[in-house]
Amino acid sequence: MFLTYYIICIIYCFYQLFTKYQERYNDGMIGLSPGLDSIMVVALAWLLAPIDFGMTWVSWYKKAEEARRRQSDITLDVKAIRNEGTHIQ
Repeated sequence: MFLTYYIICIIYCFYQLFTKYQERYNDGMIGLSPGLDSIMVVALAWLLAPIDFGMTWVSWYKKAEEARRRQSDITLDVKAIRNEGTHIQ
């Protein structure tokens, strides 16, 4: 069970690592050390994967809350505009 968890964490961490390397390489960044990063992933994958997943979930939740808040503000603005036209003055 722990071996399966460890392997899943390693796969997840290497996927994230290589994705970041592609972004950095495309931006023209030099001085990458994939060997050292790979050693750290193998040693700390069991700890890095849950932390990264948790931070990603928090980021997604924050963006969703902001989008919902913006959507409700737009809805309130539209309702206010509609109500302004129906009042007899």
